[in-house]
Amino acid sequence: MVSADRILGSTALTYALAYTLGLLEKRYFLYGDEAFNHQYHELADIGLFVSDARPIDVSFKEETFKSTEYLSERSLTVTVPSGAGGEKGDMGRFTKTDPRWMSSDSPASIKKVRRYIGLAPGSTFEFTVWSKEQIPDDFFLTLGIRRSGELRAKKTKLANKVHLNLYMLKEVYGISDGSSGDKRLNLIDVYNASEKLVRGSDSRKQHLLDVDINFCNDKIIPLIFGG
Repeated sequence: MVSADRILGSTALTYALAYTLGLLEKRYFLYGDEAFNHQYHELADIGLFVSDARPIDVSFKEETFKSTEYLSERSLTVTVPSGAGGEKGDMGRFTKTDPRWMSSDSPASIKKVRRYIGLAPGSTFEFTVWSKEQIPDDFFLTLGIRRSGELRAKKTKLANKVHLNLYMLKEVYGISDGSSGDKRLNLIDVYNASEKLVRGSDSRKQHLLDVDINFCNDKIIPLIFGG
């Protein structure tokens, strides 16, 4: 199963903003190690700092099932609405023999089926952007590896707390983990200023929840922007 997360990572959001605002040139080809082990270092010097997107009203309404009939090299994609509750989906609505014309009446092996669960249209998130330059109050973003996700960003009242991305703080902006005894701002300080650390299945999906906005303004932003 491949499913969207309830928290949108600032890696994707920062790239989406940078492309929309013309701060980065799109790179259509990557070579060698960078093609599969991207490091995001180019985001450090574009004059933007973006929080993770905190879920406000988020649901998961559809599932797309993709199955490949290997012998005939024919692919099948079916999208169905999810079950009650909308968050976990309903595999039971897509049986092994649906649709019936996959080239045979034999059930498709379950190992051939991948489930993709996406965010429902109208899902709402909140994220904060610090920028050296003025940015629009209302604009569209496309995000995701295929740029197929569409998001409308509108200015609203300033949040009191924000979600921050641990990977971005450490690997992109170079904030140390504090193990070297350095007295400057480190990740332990950020962790202590947050309510909780959430770990995900990927290093880019580690979120420090509800960091006070004043701590960000006073401690993090000067370090990132070189003030």
